[in-house]
Amino acid sequence: MTELDVTGIVVTHNSGAQIQATLLALRRSGIHVRVVDNASGDDTVSVVADSFPDVELIENRVNVGFAAAVNQALRGVSTDVVLLVNPDCVLPPATAVELVRVLRSRPRAGIAGPRLLDAQGRVAISAHPFESLTSVLASRFGGNLAPVTLRRLLSGSRRRQAYDACREPGGPVTVDWLSGACLAVRTDLLRAIGGMDEGYFLYYEDEELCLQAWQHGAEVVYVPAVEAVHIGGASSNDPTRTWPHLYRSMLRFFARHRQASLPAVRVAVLLRAFVGIGLAGVRLPVQPRAGAARARAWTRISRIALTSTTEVRALTTAAEARRR
Repeated sequence: MTELDVTGIVVTHNSGAQIQATLLALRRSGIHVRVVDNASGDDTVSVVADSFPDVELIENRVNVGFAAAVNQALRGVSTDVVLLVNPDCVLPPATAVELVRVLRSRPRAGIAGPRLLDAQGRVAISAHPFESLTSVLASRFGGNLAPVTLRRLLSGSRRRQAYDACREPGGPVTVDWLSGACLAVRTDLLRAIGGMDEGYFLYYEDEELCLQAWQHGAEVVYVPAVEAVHIGGASSNDPTRTWPHLYRSMLRFFARHRQASLPAVRVAVLLRAFVGIGLAGVRLPVQPRAGAARARAWTRISRIALTSTTEVRALTTAAEARRR
């Protein structure tokens, strides 16, 4: 068994069906793991406690969000590197070793992530340029009508480079940001940033983290020579809970970093919500439960788009207060 002197951090919420595979892989690497459970309603806590007594388990009575849970686990960490691993991501020992090696051998590297594969073994696009109005319209609103190949052709050079890095073999390459399913992060960098931004309850905290890393003079490095398997969405299958978080976080990111584009993004989100409500109505007679859930989700998203300025201000103020 490999012995890695790093700390693994896994945040769970209703992850009982996936967490064993994740923790078994980390155990094979000899990594000390901290699991923060965000008020799961399933058997996640008992699975971790019964099957992995060596894992340090923190139980939250309420769901405080991903970023806040990571910050909980970060307290008292003494290793120079932390591995942030989603509970539905399997990180092979060789991949963990290489990510840590990249950070320790490249003085400017602050974050490193592997190539991600989905459950069918297909390469997932996990390296990205920072978002713009154009990229949001293409990725969030194109859906299956704008597949990856088409979006690559229509995108700018930085997005094409990110796509190519994911799909082509090669050595480590710097990118703007990496999807947060599996990231190795320098502990001192994460602390210098002030931890994960708790203004993001769910989604966009990975892009924010990478942006903050670059602003602190650290590189974000994609390592396509090693892989991890990310099932994705394992504890996030209720659109009424997850979709509003996605769009609220999107608007917050643009309010903080792309203020000139925020009005157009808000209009686009509102229009998408109206279309979503209409399509949900069409689905209702055939799939009543799914149609009703989608209608509720898009209704909530439309309200977020209409009130995003107020919500963003409140989220930012609360997050900054917690950091003090």
